[in-house]
Amino acid sequence: MIIELPFPASILWPNGRGHHMRKHKATKTHKGWARVAALAKRADAPSGDRLRLVATFHCKPAGPLPDKDNAGASIKAYQDGIAWALGVDDRHFGQPVVQFGDRAKYGKVIIEVVAT
Repeated sequence: MIIELPFPASILWPNGRGHHMRKHKATKTHKGWARVAALAKRADAPSGDRLRLVATFHCKPAGPLPDKDNAGASIKAYQDGIAWALGVDDRHFGQPVVQFGDRAKYGKVIIEVVAT
């Protein structure tokens, strides 16, 4: 199952600063986007209890590339939304695999759910 999602908001990154309610709102929004995208592709979802997310970050045209640890942490809301759509606990995913692709105009994350 492959889904494409917007680049995570800066407040969702580990070094993001801001009011806790702004972060809560962004988390809720991103989780909802991931859930809707995963529900649309649910027929393609792998079966099994052991799943892994492979996230390919296509960063915005300007600025430095983020490090893999921060990138993995920034998609926690996406991980929760995908787990919600698939009806599994997100602990079944394990640590996401993070990789970087070409830069994109607005940035995006392509997440593949694979069985391990």
